[in-house]
Amino acid sequence: MSSIDELQNTLKSMKWNINRLEEDLKSTKTEVIALESSVDSIGKLFDSVKEQTISNQKRINDNKKEIEQCQKSQNSTNINLQNIRETNESLRESVTDLKARSMRDNLIFSGIPEGKLEDTEQVLQDFLQNKYKLDYKIDFERVHRMGKWNEFSVYPRKIVAKFSYFKDREYIRLNASKRLKGSQIYVNEQFPPEIEEKRRKLYPILRQAKKDKKRAKLVRDTLYIEGKEYVPEESALTTHRYGTRLAETVTRREPGHHLPQTLKNRDVQEYRLLII
Repeated sequence: MSSIDELQNTLKSMKWNINRLEEDLKSTKTEVIALESSVDSIGKLFDSVKEQTISNQKRINDNKKEIEQCQKSQNSTNINLQNIRETNESLRESVTDLKARSMRDNLIFSGIPEGKLEDTEQVLQDFLQNKYKLDYKIDFERVHRMGKWNEFSVYPRKIVAKFSYFKDREYIRLNASKRLKGSQIYVNEQFPPEIEEKRRKLYPILRQAKKDKKRAKLVRDTLYIEGKEYVPEESALTTHRYGTRLAETVTRREPGHHLPQTLKNRDVQEYRLLII
């Protein structure tokens, strides 16, 4: 009996193990199915990421092309803008030159007394006959005062005269330093504001060159020193090529003329002689 019992117990044990193996097998199958599902999901996710990567790469390439096109357009625009600037500068210079040429026969007289109902041309004629001792009458294209009449103004308005003959104009201009010495009346050429601004910056350099006993001449907006064109250096308003320190010049309106504030009263006559 004991042998049969042992055999039965063995069979029961084997059956229990088989059942346990079947359960483990089912569990393994479930895990395999879940793993296969996960792998499938990962595969789909990978495919999705791959598609997105390809799409992003395409967008990046398209953006690069657009950026390159924009850069080309920007370069083209910069070139066109530079051409426009150069053209505008050329036109501005041409207009300034035309204005300067139209003023070539003009002189500005500052400090001549003014009357409200005066005949300005006759006033100028009388002044020239008196100061220059002329034995003939100068012909003018036109003569007028600058600005509007103001009875409360301390100083007379400047007179602009356009001469009919350039030789007359030069005679009056070149002899002004001698004929008007010691007076408060000044004679100057007329220039467009663009040129006048450049001249104002060059006046201190011209004056210093004269003090240094150098040959200096201001022709329109170009200064020549010892026969060579003066080219302003950086910070030209405060330091010039001779190494002498100059006070920065701020111009102000004086009766009949533009004089730098840095000039003292005793220098006024010398300054006038320099620029005439």
